Amino acid sequence: MRVINVVTCEPDDTFGQGAFHARVFDLTERLGASVIGAAVYEMGAGEKLGPYHFHHGVEEWLYVASGTPILRDPDGERALEPGELVAFPAGPAGAHTAHGPGRVVMFSAGDRGWGEAFISVYPDSDKIAAAPGVIFRRADAIETWIGQANETAPAESSRAIKLTTASPDPLGARLGAQTWSATLYELAPGEATAAYHYEWCREEWALVVSGTPTLRHADGETTLRAGDLCCFPQGPTGAHQLRNGSQDPTRVIVFSTANDRPMSAFYPDDDTVLIHVSDSERLLFRHADRIEDYWDGEPGAG
Repeated sequence: MRVINVVTCEPDDTFGQGAFHARVFDLTERLGASVIGAAVYEMGAGEKLGPYHFHHGVEEWLYVASGTPILRDPDGERALEPGELVAFPAGPAGAHTAHGPGRVVMFSAGDRGWGEAFISVYPDSDKIAAAPGVIFRRADAIETWIGQANETAPAESSRAIKLTTASPDPLGARLGAQTWSATLYELAPGEATAAYHYEWCREEWALVVSGTPTLRHADGETTLRAGDLCCFPQGPTGAHQLRNGSQDPTRVIVFSTANDRPMSAFYPDDDTVLIHVSDSERLLFRHADRIEDYWDGEPGAG
């Protein structure tokens, strides 16, 4: 299990041009992720993270690791603090950029790993971009069709949650998120986020906000600390459980791809399998009762 501390890792790349400049540490491949993407961006005073923009089809989230970066969104500019989490939903309401000083983690999840369906819009320069990387000035469009179905509600400012003081709960709806979810856990000594398990068709990440939880994984156990980030890919290699083995409370946020998609969860300790059809239909089975013959019970199969 790979663990990276987003506060202390050393950026090894750069991004930007002119006033746009950030030191970058990519997390996606390093953590073995394939669905959720993430990178650390570190900006000096006045350095801009990137152009002001929003996406259609992709949602981004920002976590402040250190410093006091200035967030620009449709409502203006405001300073953020370490431990704050902000979601930028798809569409104009999610328009954003930031400038330093500060270090942030940018998460991205939409159709990543499912075809990467996205459109990027840059209001300051009136540009629009699409796969596989083509960019145009909107004014150069030779034809434009806009109907009522494309109208959007007025943009609202992005909502931020201070993870060190927020009430433990699902965070997606509270942040205005649409395409993926996050749950903040506050674990008392001896408590765990869930039973030891792994999943198929879902990817999870965990970020330690405070305390020293113990991560049980396929290779053993690891004690984590504030700022540690890890990914639990689908399948047995992503088996995990987070529990508080210390004498002090700990806070952990667990990110997950959309929970409205069908998936299955395997619980090795109990030898059970949970099949999640939807939020209204779930079935739990003993793994030993699985059917080995694909044609079993099929009329006319023999």
